[in-house]
Amino acid sequence: MALDIHGATFGVDANGIATLENNLNVKCIQETITKMNGGIMALREAVDTAWVGQSAENFKDNMETDKEAVVKALNESYDILKGELDDIASKMGEVDQELVPKR
Repeated sequence: MALDIHGATFGVDANGIATLENNLNVKCIQETITKMNGGIMALREAVDTAWVGQSAENFKDNMETDKEAVVKALNESYDILKGELDDIASKMGEVDQELVPKR
């Protein structure tokens, strides 16, 4: 009976980690921000159509302030997650280097 190791990998794929981080940023964080901006733009147009006065302006200003807070939190969350992924990749690299010692 032959030993068949097929499709098994160990180590760190730096390009794979970079791709994962990019996809998380572009497909999760940035798409969320884009959709949120579109929704707020539509809401702002609805407010402009149906509501006048200082309260309407305050409402729109508050929406913008809240949106900026959410965008900041999303970007900070991404930075934390990226740091964690980089740390995991680094530790995996260390394990890979020590897995089979060179003689």
